Amino acid sequence: MPEPGESRALRTAAVLPVRGHGAMLDAVMACLRAQSVTLDEVVVVDDAPVPTLGPVEGATVVPSHGAGPYAARNVGVAATDADVVFFLDARSRPRPEWVERTLERFADAQVGIVGSDTLVRGGTSLAERASEVQQFSRLDKYVANPFFLPYLPTCNLAVRRSDFDAVDGFSSVRSGGDADLCWRLQRTTGHRLDVVPDVLMEWVPRDAARQLLEQNYRYGKSHHGLRRDWSGRGLDVVPPLPGWRLAARTGRAVLRFGAAVPRGRDAQAEQFVALAGVCFDWGYWRAHRRGRAGTAA
Repeated sequence: MPEPGESRALRTAAVLPVRGHGAMLDAVMACLRAQSVTLDEVVVVDDAPVPTLGPVEGATVVPSHGAGPYAARNVGVAATDADVVFFLDARSRPRPEWVERTLERFADAQVGIVGSDTLVRGGTSLAERASEVQQFSRLDKYVANPFFLPYLPTCNLAVRRSDFDAVDGFSSVRSGGDADLCWRLQRTTGHRLDVVPDVLMEWVPRDAARQLLEQNYRYGKSHHGLRRDWSGRGLDVVPPLPGWRLAARTGRAVLRFGAAVPRGRDAQAEQFVALAGVCFDWGYWRAHRRGRAGTAA
């Protein structure tokens, strides 16, 4: 392990999975090329079932054949021999000091995971405005007030490669693999999670309202999955609200959103965030129901 002050001797790589976002690659690659400290490698993982990406300037492209976002990241890590691996996605827009200031934290040999604050950008569509209000990736949701152990999202995450290998990388799940990885790293290696408290990453939200609602529904399902998988390790499985109460909440949220329409864009965005929260709760409810049905079977 490096001594303090030797962080720049560490070999670095960024792993970027892509599926259906090829058009966004130019922007994120431009951000990576503008870093104040140059990455040694960039690995773009083409996760389409049938690879569609051609060569990407400044990156190695490897296929993962539709394995899913976390399995694709494992494929990307396997393609590099870096000491520190940076994770981001096609919607990530790292600021120029992202690599430099994140890498500095690995000078401490007891640090195994590093991230910084992430700012979700706004836009003109309802979904973009609501995402800007929601700010789902701010540090207070992951580190300052975590629901279990602290963790960081894979749109803005760096890990020590030896630690990553020690836990066999990401679990092959659709959502929630970032929390699971960070928790296993902390429990297995004893290394801690550290953060740069400044915004070093911006993130481009989805522009379709349905996609934002589906994202929150998926997050609800993964939240339940995390609680289930970690239930024997200190995390309780909290029962969801009854279906009738969720239905009532849904109705109220829809009515409030309708009432907000005449009040302008800001009011609409705030009430759409409430609708997204209801979708999260429905995702949690659905996963809980399926878990009970599987147990009964």
